[in-house]
Amino acid sequence: MKKRTTVVLLGVTCALTLTQCKKAADTAPASAVQARAVTSLLFDGAASQGSSNVWKDINIEGSGTVTTINDETSTLCWKFLKPSGSHRTEGHGAKNYQAQDGDEIYIGWTSKLYMPSTLKTDAVFQWKSYPTGTTANHPIMLRTKNGNLELQYFDINHTAYVPWSVSLATSSWLKFVLRMKLSYSASTGYIELWYNGTKQTFSNGSQRYYCRTMDADYCDPKWGVYGGDESQVTNIVKGIRIGTSYADVAQ
Repeated sequence: MKKRTTVVLLGVTCALTLTQCKKAADTAPASAVQARAVTSLLFDGAASQGSSNVWKDINIEGSGTVTTINDETSTLCWKFLKPSGSHRTEGHGAKNYQAQDGDEIYIGWTSKLYMPSTLKTDAVFQWKSYPTGTTANHPIMLRTKNGNLELQYFDINHTAYVPWSVSLATSSWLKFVLRMKLSYSASTGYIELWYNGTKQTFSNGSQRYYCRTMDADYCDPKWGVYGGDESQVTNIVKGIRIGTSYADVAQ
């Protein structure tokens, strides 16, 4: 009888322990759950990382500057200033990370543009190929034109298409997540886009746009301002991340 009582008590103790463990898991802080979920971050381009840890190069044509500034929540951001009369102020990422043909990646960032709303720029974001050549050169570009924000795709013949556009909101935070299947084939590569947290539909009526997303030897992301020489443009950028899931880079 004593042996049976001992077994029963051990069983009760194990059951209580398992219940307590389950309760602890159920009440884990949301931040801890999120930390466990983000396991595939490939690149962190936050301004707090420092320029030498984020940019492969800084590209300036004219008298522009790349500095940092705190936003309204005290988050350190990148500040790309392209003065009137200057042509380019860009940060060429991503330091210590190189995307490869066949990869599936997500790029996330948040941007605020201070500029004339009707100004035409060449890019405020680029997926740029290297070395610079005569094919696509920049398979994916995000630019401003006629009061709109346009996502452009350039094919192997450097023919431009605009699969997505939206009215440009200046002086406001704009959130982007760009998913890409990287390929030199226009039938294999594709892009998907989330804008301000909502997945977008492209001009083909689908939320996926097949296109050639690799060019030359390799491609890198660039942020800042390119073109729009006749006016001053400031692009404030934060939350730059590259990962293998939406959760890695969500803005």
